[in-house]
Amino acid sequence: MASEPGGDLRILETRDESLKGAMMVVGFPTHGLVGSVAASYLVHTLDMGAVGYAMSEEFPPTVIMEEGIVSAPVRIYASRLVCGPDRRCDQLVVGLSDIQPAPEMLNRLSRAFLDWAESKGIQLVVAIEGQPLEDEEAATDARIVAMANRAGGPLLEKYRFERANGVVTGFAGGLMLAALGRPIPVLCLVAQAHKEFPDARAAAKVIESVNPLVPMLVLDTKPLREKARQIETQMRRSLSQQRQSLSALRPPEPAGAGEMYR
Repeated sequence: MASEPGGDLRILETRDESLKGAMMVVGFPTHGLVGSVAASYLVHTLDMGAVGYAMSEEFPPTVIMEEGIVSAPVRIYASRLVCGPDRRCDQLVVGLSDIQPAPEMLNRLSRAFLDWAESKGIQLVVAIEGQPLEDEEAATDARIVAMANRAGGPLLEKYRFERANGVVTGFAGGLMLAALGRPIPVLCLVAQAHKEFPDARAAAKVIESVNPLVPMLVLDTKPLREKARQIETQMRRSLSQQRQSLSALRPPEPAGAGEMYR
């Protein structure tokens, strides 16, 4: 169990398992829910088992239900799988969240995750983040850029990630801030994504970018890309219906002299 000094935030382990040398992927809800969709896809595709969860009185009173069984909204899973840049990792760990924690607790939550990762001997942490796109740009494949702390800097060159410029906020921003000066390599992959609805295409693209870090893993992202088309079609239909409904409810424009004041 890891806890944040001076607060009730803690990570509770539900399964005592050695994670020494593991690689950890972390995805929180952000633009296009890219992190959440990608992390959830890894958990379900690899049939990963829960090993822990985060708990805090500051979290909203929310639980996740699956076939009647409830679990915490911020969870950690693990699966035996050769991974990592040097193939020395025999465990893949995924941390994901189904809630967006309050901004004021993101730094503490990020530190708690990294403290826990270091205490378990995890060798690499990869965060997934979304960057908002304009709707008309979102039809193309997502562009992926990367950033890292100094310990993770060599990975940018080794895997030829396009280097990011600018600002990253939210949980990934807090994670990179907490990673400054730490010996554990922390990498953040940022995918362009829809601003207004889940972007499965961007999630698929970022998973494909993670694949080189997991040499023995071959993930088929075709189902996720198919889902992307379904989501986009449904959302466009929904948005069109919403606009029509709002238009029908809008009062008629004033006539006569009112025309000149539009």
